[in-house]
Amino acid sequence: MTTSLRKRDRIRQHLIALIEARGVGQTIPGERPLAADLGVSRPTLRSVVDELINEGWLVREHGRGVFVSAPKATVGGASPTGPAIYPPATGSWSSRVLGHAVVPAGQGIGSRLRVDATTPILRISRLRLVDGEPMFVETIHVLHELVPDLDPVDLETDSLYTLLRDRFQIVPTEADQVNEASAADTLQASLLDIAEAAPILTLERVTHDQHGRAFEFTRAAYRSDRYRIESRLALTESVGASLRLVPRR
Repeated sequence: MTTSLRKRDRIRQHLIALIEARGVGQTIPGERPLAADLGVSRPTLRSVVDELINEGWLVREHGRGVFVSAPKATVGGASPTGPAIYPPATGSWSSRVLGHAVVPAGQGIGSRLRVDATTPILRISRLRLVDGEPMFVETIHVLHELVPDLDPVDLETDSLYTLLRDRFQIVPTEADQVNEASAADTLQASLLDIAEAAPILTLERVTHDQHGRAFEFTRAAYRSDRYRIESRLALTESVGASLRLVPRR
């Protein structure tokens, strides 16, 4: 087993060196010459390649070959004790507002925000992109009375939490967040440029301000080929856990 692990480590290190020497979208050598160069069996090589594909280093296009994948977008998470504001992610981020309306909260969102079902909510749907490539789609629900003159178009160029802090003196401080694995529905697949039923990461978050008031409920769907979830846990009673969406590399 030790010899097998060393062999796999050697294959992995060789492949990563090839990846790092190439640009995004460039192919790596075929399975047959690679196996011959490394002196390993093709099944062993293939299993390591599959591992790197699952980790996001490579992408396989059937009938064409295996290519270097685009770097995964990095989204940092809030610290256990700091404000619930995500630091800037790598790449050039942009947003496209898909729709917005002031609607009644309804029972589901009303219960999450602890308001009556008839309470007006500003609902904004937007697509987030990195370097022009769709990363995730989200629907934001904010108590309308707190942001009466918020122009949803501003969210195409500015951070929601920055707008809330600077314009409305609302400081996000805590959030309750749930992440789950799911499958893309027809609309999500179309917006994220992935296949229908492709695996995605879903998020639901209720955010509280500096007064402890629940003011925002958000649902989001992330491309799972561009993100993984990484947690840092402090195993004490006084410190919680932090979560980051990070590159698979």
